[in-house]
Amino acid sequence: MRSFVLLILLSALLISPGLSRAQADEGVVLVCTVSNIPYGYVIVGKTSTEQCRVNVDLPERDNTFMIKRPGPKETICEQSPYPGDYAVVGRARLSTCPKPSNETDNNAWIITKLK
Repeated sequence: MRSFVLLILLSALLISPGLSRAQADEGVVLVCTVSNIPYGYVIVGKTSTEQCRVNVDLPERDNTFMIKRPGPKETICEQSPYPGDYAVVGRARLSTCPKPSNETDNNAWIITKLK
């Protein structure tokens, strides 16, 4: 039953009007934070969606991951899973990723596909 509900939520999120044109072009998909991140995808941001508020265990804010398949070089949220054929090569700051306690600290990794 839970899988069925998550499938319905994911379907609703894929057609969500909250997904910007730029995000759609980049292949960004929205999934609730209680969902597993599929292998081969990385987290590029966190946001809030009404669909993910259906689960009472989720807070009203930042209840949705923005995920995508990484390109040859990608900036992803810190602590995001990433495929085994990628390596972290640097740190950065992404406005879409959760903010660290110190606003000047980096909150993202730069990953590169290994050859």
